[in-house]
Amino acid sequence: MKRLALALKQKKVASWKLEEVKELTELIKNSNTILIGSLEGFPADKLHEIRKKLRGKAIIKVTKNTLFKIAAKNAGINIEKLEQYLTGPNVFIFTKDNPFLTNMFFENYKLRRYAMPGDKAEEEVIIPAGDTGMPAGPILSVFGKLKVQTKVQDGKVHVVKDTVVAKPGDVIPTEALPILQKLGIMPVYVKLKIKVAYHEGLVIPAENLKLNLEGYRSNIAEAYRNAFTLAVEIAYPVPDVLKFTINKIFKNAITLASEIGYLTPESAQAVISKAVAKAYALATAISGKVDLGVKLPSAQQTQTQQSTAEEKKEEKKEEEKKGPSEEEIGSGLASLFG
Repeated sequence: MKRLALALKQKKVASWKLEEVKELTELIKNSNTILIGSLEGFPADKLHEIRKKLRGKAIIKVTKNTLFKIAAKNAGINIEKLEQYLTGPNVFIFTKDNPFLTNMFFENYKLRRYAMPGDKAEEEVIIPAGDTGMPAGPILSVFGKLKVQTKVQDGKVHVVKDTVVAKPGDVIPTEALPILQKLGIMPVYVKLKIKVAYHEGLVIPAENLKLNLEGYRSNIAEAYRNAFTLAVEIAYPVPDVLKFTINKIFKNAITLASEIGYLTPESAQAVISKAVAKAYALATAISGKVDLGVKLPSAQQTQTQQSTAEEKKEEKKEEEKKGPSEEEIGSGLASLFG
């Protein structure tokens, strides 16, 4: 009796449902990642464009939530983890790629559709100049309401110049909707909203799938600069670091040589400049008491020279703070981290 009851129960299940569950089960087993997206407000006819874009990378299925639940259980997935996301019309994306890469595609891939009442413009909505192909008649008054300058030529309405009918953030005028459709203008962007990703037993909500690539790039660049600065300080022995270290040591050596008066071909200019500066300072200090027979620079010239010297010191400090350039960061990462 039990077998008979089971057989009768099985006969009531449509064969297409059994095939659908079987196919879904295989897809789940053969995929590293499953993404669930909401179809609410998303034009179903736009899915074929996404399918074309992801051909060879992912399989997209629109199916009933109940059938997916059965298939997920058959494939060994704890469906309780995904239960809260299986509401409303959904689309299921099966792929071997990592979930973050796949979600990035959906974040960046926007489709266009015709405007509907209440839609807001994301960019300027423009009715372009030229032949609209519309016969002259009551439509002229609609153009008039939209403040679009027109003329009638060969019985057709021609727009005299490009005219903006909605700016970003504005509600697109209802009067403009049929005109935009006839002109083939799709001013509204739509994208598939991903709810969750299931990757090798891990449930990743949509908010955790978004990657801040610019932030990561900035953090890596800052970490590299800090590492490079430390490497220069400790003279880490790799060519790209040593050229900065040697340059810094040379500058420090010249500065020290000028302070102690150590004369070499390399330090001569700095030593003599330092000595001349000290001599002028001393001569200026005693000029009122002793006639040295030497023409001293004016106070303004001395101040200018001091300002120039201070500016050079500041520039040097800034150069040391800046560290390597963006190009040097790119080439240096390889030498520091292999």
